[in-house]
Amino acid sequence: MRYFVKALYAAIAFSVIAACGGGGGGGGTPNGPSATLRVYPPVDTISLPVGASGSTGIEVRGGKAPYGVISSDASVSAGLSTDGILYIAGNSDGTSTVTVYDESLPVQQVKITVTAKAVPLASSAGTSITLRPNQSLQFNVRGGVAPYSVNSSDTSIASASISGSTVTVTGQPKAGTITLVVTDATGVTLNVSVTVQVGTLATSPTSITGAAGTSNTIAINGGIAPYSVSSSNTAVASASVSGSSVSVGLLSQGSSNIAITDAAGQTVVVAVTVTSNVLQVSPANQTVNERSATATTVTYLIAGGTAPYTPLISPADAVHATAVIAANTMTVTVPISAVGVRCVTADKVIPIDVYDSKLVKQTVSLTIKDDSAVACP
Repeated sequence: MRYFVKALYAAIAFSVIAACGGGGGGGGTPNGPSATLRVYPPVDTISLPVGASGSTGIEVRGGKAPYGVISSDASVSAGLSTDGILYIAGNSDGTSTVTVYDESLPVQQVKITVTAKAVPLASSAGTSITLRPNQSLQFNVRGGVAPYSVNSSDTSIASASISGSTVTVTGQPKAGTITLVVTDATGVTLNVSVTVQVGTLATSPTSITGAAGTSNTIAINGGIAPYSVSSSNTAVASASVSGSSVSVGLLSQGSSNIAITDAAGQTVVVAVTVTSNVLQVSPANQTVNERSATATTVTYLIAGGTAPYTPLISPADAVHATAVIAANTMTVTVPISAVGVRCVTADKVIPIDVYDSKLVKQTVSLTIKDDSAVACP
């Protein structure tokens, strides 16, 4: 309202200068029954935007009350306050003759040409916006006639709301382009194109090959969190997701597809190939007695994993047992007791680690039983 009044005062000031030859002012013919009907400041033209309304600050003077006012065109409304101040409103594009009169109508009249012109509806963001999913942006609407409303052509891509002249638009987890339609009080519309861009979902690596018993990690790039994951063959490969990282466990020989899906519905598939079955060494434990007077050998069978295989016994335990592998058989030898290394004061458990070529490990054990009847030297 203040803006309208200031703009209107500026228009009036220009008219006063034109009418008075560049100066002067005064009140003109004195007030009273014989005074000439007039307006002050003297003005004969006024321009205002459609939708603007309020006091012009123009006072009706002279003539003989009561005063009246009439507009010749519906594009402009006009009225007078009880103290003779002219009020006008711009309703639509058009020009009207506003006539101020007193009780002598039609003897005394003052005519003012009032032009209402619509200000084009526009936005501070222009006519197109690009957003990321879950990103919000605000822009202002100007022109037209308040109040305004806003509507999204597809709220699954972008939603919008308006408060006063401020529009808030939010991108949803779905790629696409929609149209926001801003409508003013007179039905004039403004279209704003909104595009929601979703980064392409990708993974690193794009495929996995490995032995059973191993694990891998898939890094997720792009798309929209949160992500979900599934395995097409859970007997071959397991999968779980945390943030943007997928943990994959290789369980048994075969193939599986790990499907990763983002919140926007994009899916990428990582092919998993397990080249062997899980490394297995059996039995889990063998037992020998310290009483034997000769070297003793025991065997373990190896299955799965990826050959060749390697046994490992710690240096501290190597004096009690040695191990070699030929094909799929591991032979462990316990030296004779005469050298003293076989004698134990309590049951001794010796861990034996078996590694395949992929460094998958399986641990078995050998137990040397203490025979209390035998005294260690």
